[in-house]
Amino acid sequence: MRIVLATPIYPPAVGGPAEYAATLPKQLVGLHEVVVVAYTNEPSSTDDRLIAVRTDRLLPIRLVQFFFALWGVSKEADVLYAQNAVAAGLPAVLVGILRSKRVVIKFVGDEAWERAAGSGRTTKRLPEFLQNPDGGIRTTIFMAIQKFVLRHADVVTTPSAYLGECIVHAYRLPRDHVVTNYNAAAPHTPLIIPLRKKHQLATAVRLVNWKGVDGIIQAVALLTKDYPDISLMIAGDGPERARLETLVSSLEIRPQVTFLGSIPQKDAEQLFAESSITVLNSTYEGLPFGVLMSFAVGTPVIATNIPGTDEVVHDGKTGLLIPTENPAELARAIAGLFEDETLRTTLTSGGTALLNADFSWEAHIKKLRHLLYGI
Repeated sequence: MRIVLATPIYPPAVGGPAEYAATLPKQLVGLHEVVVVAYTNEPSSTDDRLIAVRTDRLLPIRLVQFFFALWGVSKEADVLYAQNAVAAGLPAVLVGILRSKRVVIKFVGDEAWERAAGSGRTTKRLPEFLQNPDGGIRTTIFMAIQKFVLRHADVVTTPSAYLGECIVHAYRLPRDHVVTNYNAAAPHTPLIIPLRKKHQLATAVRLVNWKGVDGIIQAVALLTKDYPDISLMIAGDGPERARLETLVSSLEIRPQVTFLGSIPQKDAEQLFAESSITVLNSTYEGLPFGVLMSFAVGTPVIATNIPGTDEVVHDGKTGLLIPTENPAELARAIAGLFEDETLRTTLTSGGTALLNADFSWEAHIKKLRHLLYGI
């Protein structure tokens, strides 16, 4: 089978979607021929499967260039597999219509909501936003594009059942048109594991308001008296960084908190491996890739009890779930896990077992092949 993978992000950009786009062709080697069309300004000179479209041009120009890049490689393709519903999905669906090619859309997040929430044009959570959108004409445009793309794709795959249910209702899609295929953990290469830093916390997220990093910082401030050596390592960047740095200063815990900025996945794995606990304090997740990475390196997880996350973090079995927007409860959970070695062992064992059973590349590829073939 000839597959065209259309992606809005690709290494050296960091994060789960970029790593997925780079890893998937390697997982399919020997089974399928894969060509990648990606938005990137730094294409690898050694990757002959990659066709790069630069991102430093106006959006309409980028979309046109991406369309023609897909058009050029899709003539002999069997299927186009696009990694979002706008920057990659819209050109892919248009090419699919004109060339009568099968199109599969991987929908990992609602771009209309993410843009509105990130710019402060809405404070609603995803379900409420989809029922009653706000954010003006930009929201209207992005939702219209997503609706067109999702309805014209042959099938839509989501990384969590929760996200699938959201878009079925919001965009009035047939239920059998949307299929959950859990993300896979990145192939785990052996790390040189130092001794875990006993009271080091780690989080690796985009610094946007729904990731709740401010709550983790506040929890650390509550714990400094009982754990003077506590530290928080924050990997990731985004529009919230300046506000978060100001919060750290106002709480007088600058020695305890380190902002690492965006780091490659191998460095994030190393960070998680040397930390005592990883923390995810979001109010929204499709399916948290960082949790899978924690499972892969054997680090216990504390996360918020929200849809999407609760499909991978099972309270008391693979991690601890806490209420959203509650720094005091988060601090109590962190302290309890610091003190309970038996619980830490239980959670890491449970996480590893779940990872191997439901979130392996083998399981992901098996289901993906059915979606790509249309069977």
